[in-house]
Amino acid sequence: MLVLDKSSLPETERHLLEKKKILVLGEEQIDRKWIRSTITNYGVKLILVETKPEVIPSEDVYKYIQYDFTDHAQDETHAAGICKILTALKVSIDGCCTFTDECGPLAAYVCEKLELTGGAGVLGAMNAKYKSSTHTYLQKQINGVRQFPRTYEYTGRSVKITCEESLRSAAEKVGFPAVCKPDSGAHGDGVQLIQSNEEYERVGKTFLEGESMMIMEYFDGTEHDIEVIICRGEVLSAIVSDNGPTRKGSFVETSMSMPTCLPPSKAAQLRTAASHCCIDIGLRNGVFNVEMKFTSTGPKLLEINGRMGGNYVRNWMYTCYGFDLLWYTSVIAAGIRPPVPTEQTNVHIMGITCAWPDHEHILCKKEFGEKIDELIKTDEINFFGRNFFDPKENVHHGTIPVCSVAVVGHDLQHAKSTLLKICKDLGIQTLRFDVPTYLSDFV
Repeated sequence: MLVLDKSSLPETERHLLEKKKILVLGEEQIDRKWIRSTITNYGVKLILVETKPEVIPSEDVYKYIQYDFTDHAQDETHAAGICKILTALKVSIDGCCTFTDECGPLAAYVCEKLELTGGAGVLGAMNAKYKSSTHTYLQKQINGVRQFPRTYEYTGRSVKITCEESLRSAAEKVGFPAVCKPDSGAHGDGVQLIQSNEEYERVGKTFLEGESMMIMEYFDGTEHDIEVIICRGEVLSAIVSDNGPTRKGSFVETSMSMPTCLPPSKAAQLRTAASHCCIDIGLRNGVFNVEMKFTSTGPKLLEINGRMGGNYVRNWMYTCYGFDLLWYTSVIAAGIRPPVPTEQTNVHIMGITCAWPDHEHILCKKEFGEKIDELIKTDEINFFGRNFFDPKENVHHGTIPVCSVAVVGHDLQHAKSTLLKICKDLGIQTLRFDVPTYLSDFV
């Protein structure tokens, strides 16, 4: 993953985070060195919360505090506890943020209790954490909404599933085709298409024990990500990229393209829709990843992630547009209004994902890893993930992508033709996984 420092910033921006104390929440932040190193390289005094006492201290971290916040049903109480510890230690922080879905509300509560100006907002963070809350809240915003079109028009029929009765309600209200998905989480894991009453019954047998689910109307059209940057309730930027058709029988990502291939008028509609949806659910500060479809009737909302885009998105944004989503997240969290980022680019990035079981035949071979390493050294690909796996590891991944291979071209056609050739050479292209089909939306 990309590790940057002040030299990657314009000279006028290099001092903005100098000696700012920022509390970053989420256990993954302790594990991900690229987050710790980059934030520290920008001049931040990084503070982390340990939920487990055996964490090995890192030189990237200014201070650790010990507190178990893993029960997110008690986020407001945990926020008060964390603030109490900071006060006892006489540590005054300039901001608090997270890069994980589950810690969004907790970070917002900390900001609220400490009266920090860079918080996402408790209402917005709560609405973004749960997909059903996002849609339900927007659907209630019928009167007095400033934006036009009104954001409830971007939503569809949906029901939160917690019991058999709510499942019956969903079958009646949503009908089919419909999409069943976990109410929180990412990567398309556990998402299923429902096309009959029999499949509603199957969903009931499979999912009613454990986490709550959401069933929503299925939308046609092409799928897109929009990275939305908000500061003090103002949208600074909303950048659209494209996703290709999902894997057959699932909703797992297969391919990506940046910048968007859409005509400017359609891209503008997506930017407006994503921006207004973020504002209307209550998000006030931060970098957010919005997933939408452009359907036969215009933009439709899939979900809003209350943090910056994950996996390859940050790397791609830096390669394509020259700015770092991690830096924007940190600056805004510190209460500083950053400059509006550029949305101009002279390159095009296109990528394909590898996942079990489609690519087990190459992921478990050292030759594949060696080829990937060589392509990385010669700057022929932009690679994210791991390039070699033990065959026994597939039980831990299911159908979720474990890596992505991308190329940077001077235009869309150059990127596409180069990617097709590399996928054939690496063995990613198979009868079962037809790369041209998954790149077919990128024209």
